[in-house]
Amino acid sequence: MRVLSEAHVVLDVRDIRYPEETRWDRLERLEDVFDYTRVVVLNKADLVPRVRAEEIKERIEAEEGVPTVYVSARERMGIRYLRRAIFEVAPEDVETVRVGVVGVQNVGKSMLINALVRRSATETSREAGYTRGKMWVRGSRKLLVIDSPGVVPTEEVGEEAGALDPDVLEDPVTPATRVIDRVLREYPGAIEERFDVEERDDPEEVLRDIADRLGRDLEGAAKLVLREWVDGSLIEGHRTTRADLTELRGLEIGGMAQELVEEALEEVREIVTGDAPPSAAMIRSILTRLAHGKNIDGAGHATLDLGEYGVGLSIGDRYYGRMIRRLRRELGGEVIAEERFRVGVNNRKAVVVVTRSR
Repeated sequence: MRVLSEAHVVLDVRDIRYPEETRWDRLERLEDVFDYTRVVVLNKADLVPRVRAEEIKERIEAEEGVPTVYVSARERMGIRYLRRAIFEVAPEDVETVRVGVVGVQNVGKSMLINALVRRSATETSREAGYTRGKMWVRGSRKLLVIDSPGVVPTEEVGEEAGALDPDVLEDPVTPATRVIDRVLREYPGAIEERFDVEERDDPEEVLRDIADRLGRDLEGAAKLVLREWVDGSLIEGHRTTRADLTELRGLEIGGMAQELVEEALEEVREIVTGDAPPSAAMIRSILTRLAHGKNIDGAGHATLDLGEYGVGLSIGDRYYGRMIRRLRRELGGEVIAEERFRVGVNNRKAVVVVTRSR
């Protein structure tokens, strides 16, 4: 309540996969009591197709009449749109906008604060209730973010949303079977890829198969499923497309970077022959040569199918790990070589990934 009373703008943070289950109805009613302006933040948008994110955003704006932004705090996507929304609704007569962050556990509040203030300002954890007390974090001269604990009563939100720590659930099997049922419907192939089990119509049977495959009891397997659903790793290979991620983050694929990637892969196609896997070092040298003396703009990303082997190249993202994860997802198979390096006179980050079909 103190956070709500001190904030000019309150971020109503929800899991985009469960916008209703992670909604706290009282937050809207308290808006008139404490005189703040609410912005709905749909976090974990990298876990749904962009078209779905747009649909949810438009529906909430129409039904609740409140500005809504979808973001991925973990991937630092959509944050500039959120900052813009905050300043658009903030009072005009204040020099520094105070922002409160409210939501259930595990919707990513602390990670969102880190993204807003552009540094690791608060510790983050998947353990429910990890953030303790109240903390003020300065994002800029005009932005002060107030971190709040997960004060939303868990009995007022859906258990299925993963708001609770799976380790403290008395019955993890029931919500786990509901999660499996949803994944089977919305992300076909994800369960089989993750656990190497057959995808059946009965989610309880699938959970038993997972337990057998992992050598765990049913509750242990259920807790694992819930943890991986909360952090997104359960559908690692079935997230949004590269175009979705790129557009959401504001990083445009194109420019000289994309031209260089496509030119390098075409050269690789002409050079690689026989059954031997392509050399990551060789591919790196090709791209480095093509980029020599050039000031590279834009971002590049492409993959090449060589039958038994696959090659992926990416340039221009801020994070090596993110580029590698995308290439791995798109290529599939077993990773047999990776290279991280910089190219061009402006030292753009680049990666190459080579995989073998399983």
